[in-house]
Amino acid sequence: MTQILIPSSLIGLTPLVQQYLLLAQEQGFNIDNIELGVSSTLYFQLVQHQQSTTLSTDLIPKVSDDLTSSFVIYYHSKLAVAECINHPIESIFISIDDPVLIDDKAVLNQMDIWRCPIRNEVRAISIKEGLADNFVPKVHFSWVVALLALDFPIEDCLILSRAMCNRKINVSRETFGDDAIFFEPNQWAYEFAQFPVPVIEDSRLGNEVSWLSRDKLSRFPAIPKKSLGLYPVVDRTDRLEQIISLGITTIQLRIKNPNQPDLEQEIIKSIELGHRYNVKIFINDYWQLAIKHGAYGVHLGQEDIHAANLIDINKAGLRLGLSTHSYYELLRVAPLYPSYIAIGHVFPTNTKQLVSKPQGLVRLALYQKLINSIIQPRSPDEPGSDHGIDYPIPTVAIGGINQSNADQVWQCGVSSLAVIGAITSALCLETTIRFFSDLMQDKYPQAIKGRAVTPNDLRKTYDQ
Repeated sequence: MTQILIPSSLIGLTPLVQQYLLLAQEQGFNIDNIELGVSSTLYFQLVQHQQSTTLSTDLIPKVSDDLTSSFVIYYHSKLAVAECINHPIESIFISIDDPVLIDDKAVLNQMDIWRCPIRNEVRAISIKEGLADNFVPKVHFSWVVALLALDFPIEDCLILSRAMCNRKINVSRETFGDDAIFFEPNQWAYEFAQFPVPVIEDSRLGNEVSWLSRDKLSRFPAIPKKSLGLYPVVDRTDRLEQIISLGITTIQLRIKNPNQPDLEQEIIKSIELGHRYNVKIFINDYWQLAIKHGAYGVHLGQEDIHAANLIDINKAGLRLGLSTHSYYELLRVAPLYPSYIAIGHVFPTNTKQLVSKPQGLVRLALYQKLINSIIQPRSPDEPGSDHGIDYPIPTVAIGGINQSNADQVWQCGVSSLAVIGAITSALCLETTIRFFSDLMQDKYPQAIKGRAVTPNDLRKTYDQ
């Protein structure tokens, strides 16, 4: 059970929080275990699993001065961008003025600035001039509360709340008094243009990326969505050879141990196999070796965006796949126009230690809807283009995907399914690959389509 306890001084926000939870329910989120009540303190409280998260805000006079809260959200701060980084980790600054010059014209953008509670790094999102015209602090704060109750990480609460506030509202600011009830259109934000942009580099925030200052990053080579197919992730080239022999055309080599004695030899061999059989081989993490030996592509995690040199990867002509685990991370990598975006982990998995929580099917479908609105322009002669038609960025779902849940994942609209355990633990690799290939080519047996598949279903259908 999750309790949202609202202080009496802002009890008028209760209908807003209720409305936003109902809108989340319409998207597929389960709100049955969320209840609203009154806080006996001056703070907002989220009580879940015997743990309490407290929120303070300067919407309540003087309360925001108490830094014992989990998060303190400031809407009326007059700090400059550079001054925000010197405050405690609990501090979140909303609508900080960020004047910039664009084509010799003064533009007043805004930033929302905070520290990641896990990595203690400064993060920010940029809001272009005009996108904040409909911004109402109490609406934004109510969204943050509702999204925290839905177990979104704080960065997603902030970025999604902004997107919700960027939609056209149906009452003026003047009508939204302390006791007024504010209603918005019942539509979840999913258009890319509605969302703020995560800030990758800004020296004022202490975020500097050396490769960004050296040269301009071009789009990475495109991959037609339908060409990805099933995407196994393996850690040995002998398994890679076996999978290639069964008709798979996209594979990732992920060797976890950087000190493995034959690491470079394994990478060389996998790249050679890719060239020989015309298979798309992505090298996980080891981008220098991938460039050195002419790999088809590289797959990187979020933490590698700063460490790896994306410009060198781009100039070498390699395709780039990037991992994402949230709205924030997805929107952070989208402007880089990678060759594909991986979304995960969809379900619990034991193949990798992860900080993020499983995303689930509802969030996966919402992420896909957002990505569908991100169009990357292509010239007619560019690989992967079709007479200059724009292409959405292909997506790869990953994490805990197996025969029992693959159809449900595929119905979310992703371009490809990445599988790890389903391949490494397969009793019959050929039958397993046939199952996934049938599913992704719409040859899936109608008798079991659209529901979770049981082992008995598989035995009957594929004679396992």
